[in-house]
Parts: sequence; structure tokens; C-alpha cells
Amino acid sequence: MNKWEARCTTCRDYAPTVENISRDLRSYYEAEATLRKRKPLSSMRVALIDEYILLLRDEGRRSVIDFGAGPGLDGARFVNAGHRYVGVDLAHGNAVLAGENNVTVVQAHLGALPFQPRRFDAGWSMSTLMHIREVDTADALHEMIAVLRPGAPMHVGLWGGPDGDVISEQGIDGQRRLFSLRSFRRNQELLGAFATIEWSTSWDFGPEEWPYHLFRLRIGD
Repeated sequence: MNKWEARCTTCRDYAPTVENISRDLRSYYEAEATLRKRKPLSSMRVALIDEYILLLRDEGRRSVIDFGAGPGLDGARFVNAGHRYVGVDLAHGNAVLAGENNVTVVQAHLGALPFQPRRFDAGWSMSTLMHIREVDTADALHEMIAVLRPGAPMHVGLWGGPDGDVISEQGIDGQRRLFSLRSFRRNQELLGAFATIEWSTSWDFGPEEWPYHLFRLRIGD
């Protein structure tokens, strides 16, 4: 058991419905935005973004949508590289923080994206899909892919682990989040059902931490 898997003391009679999960996630990230607790980007994350930016330049892709953008830290690098960037996030507070740095993040749910189909050249999603139960993942991916143009790349990163859901109270007092953990192979199967996986890897942070799974997808025609 790693440090994130402490017993949830507030989960008696808790029903992990889409509505409850979304409510708790929004509450957590609104609190995080108010407290300005988001950590700076790691050097590994920066390198990953910059490598993706080079790919987008080589392919002549200008517009990027970020699913689960947080306060727009990733977005700032895309904007500084000259891309037309829009992030979506559950928390209004994150949209406000992003705006302070001239990064556009709009408050929206993955199940109701406020964009026309096939609008964006590329997609980016870090640490978002693991907050969605496996049973709901297909619907979320369908909505995400719908706003991407045919042939678009999409980079996906998410925490993984032994298959199963964890309700975590770690991070901010009084807040909780669902983490739907899946093995690398299972995440590969879920994503591969919707797009071609061009590249994948896993970052291993040791036995006390969850691994971080990374995939670069290519959307079909």
C-alpha cells in the first residue's frame, strides 16, 4: 500500500456516481486553486511538453485543446510556443488562475465540451482520465476525440496501478477524489480501442508511488 491509499474515513454510504465524483473533483480543485497549491511543472513534464511542441511544429499543427488543464501551467508553454491553446477544467478557480497568465482555460465537463466537432489540431490530457471510472472512460474518450480533427495526435498521461478504484482524502483537508487505477496493459487496451497508439511508456517512481502511464495517440479519419 502506498501513501495515497489511506483509508477513506468519509466514505460510509458513499455512492461513486458520475455526479458525486464530478462534485468532489470540482470541490477539490476549487480548493486547490483558492489555496494556490498546484506544484510547478517537473523537469520531466517540461521535457514531455517541449517534445510534443516539436512534433506539432513538424506537422504544422497550431490549435491545441487540453482536457483537464488545471491552472494552465502546461498551457503557458504551448502559448509561448505560438500555439492557439484552449484548456478545459472542472474548476472555475483554475480558469481564473490561468487567465492571470494570459492562458485560456474554460470551465467545462468532459461530458459536455462547449466546442464544435473536429475543431482542434491536437489534444493534450495529463492526470485527468484516472479520475473517471473505467465504466465511464469510453464515453469520455468519445467526447474528447470528437473535437479533434482526423489525423490529430493526442498525448495522454495518467496515474496507474493495480486495477481498482481508490477514494483518496490525501492532499487537502476535507476534500476527496476518486482515482480509478488501471494497469499499463489495461490503459493500453482502453485507449487503443479509440485511436492508434504511436508511442507509450511508464514513469516508475518506486514501490511507494503509483507509476505514471504515458501514451501518444493518433486519431483516425
